[in-house]
Amino acid sequence: MKILIDTYGADEGSQVTIEGALLAKQEIDFTPVFIGNEREIKLTIHDRIHDYEIISTNEYISNDEDPVRAIRRKKDASIVLAYEKSKEEGYDGLISAGSTGAVLSGGLFLAGRIEGIKRACLAAGIPSIDGALTLLMDSGANMDCKAEYLYEFALMGSVFLENVMSLANPKVGLLNVGVEEHKGNKLSKETYRLLKESNLNFVGNVEARDLFAGNVDIIVADGFDGNIALKTAEGVLKLMGDTLKSTIYKSTKNKIAGGLLKKDIKSLASTFSTDKVGGAPLLGVKSYVYKAHGNTNEIAFSNAILGLMDYIQTNTIEKIEGELKNG
Repeated sequence: MKILIDTYGADEGSQVTIEGALLAKQEIDFTPVFIGNEREIKLTIHDRIHDYEIISTNEYISNDEDPVRAIRRKKDASIVLAYEKSKEEGYDGLISAGSTGAVLSGGLFLAGRIEGIKRACLAAGIPSIDGALTLLMDSGANMDCKAEYLYEFALMGSVFLENVMSLANPKVGLLNVGVEEHKGNKLSKETYRLLKESNLNFVGNVEARDLFAGNVDIIVADGFDGNIALKTAEGVLKLMGDTLKSTIYKSTKNKIAGGLLKKDIKSLASTFSTDKVGGAPLLGVKSYVYKAHGNTNEIAFSNAILGLMDYIQTNTIEKIEGELKNG
């Protein structure tokens, strides 16, 4: 299997993406295809592996550029080269920690949408208290949505979970300001009606405070609300972790208590760590694509690559196409 790796875009630079690929290669053998500065890539690898390819470029799309315009104009940008290469036989999927807008725009304009899908979306995995994952769709790709788009997100998420996670008949919830059917804005009410009338396992509205509860397998939202919910949750978890750490080191008594609870605290932190998932699949396009976090580290990027390879092996794109034809 050949995986195209955009080495640009990570907050900490290209090294974390390259090191992450080498970690992933220790778990599952594959051929990494690095796209970026050839000298930096070779210096980082330092002869530790030999079965890899490099597509050399010094051009990339930054977060402050207009993604649609940049995709069309910057033909040598790393994400553009990755998408173009993914069309060739023998290249199985691509991953990037770069601009979310560029990854989405490249998926739409270079890879192309799956027939019958109007919008692609990012399906972010949220850990629940019982250790399972809940997909939040969309988590930031589409700021403005129609009800039919949210229905498509739920459909794609259901196919993804059934095939990648072997989860039968996943439960779908709609992110809203209350659990009652009549709650919400116009978009929420229209989406509720579509989901209720569908063949999906729709269980009703879900409030943001239940993101980690694990009551549903898929939480559907537009990218604006979904991203705010996700970033808020990440911020709260970080604040709690920092506060707990400072509390433990505040006194000798607290240090002793912290030492006794060390294993349990580590286990809890691991449950809600974003490193475990590492990224999110871009569902709705004809290429197998994973978007890694911009603040990714080696472990998170490695896990994102492993997740991408699982995604590829299940033929989910073809199954979504089949579901749309049968539906």
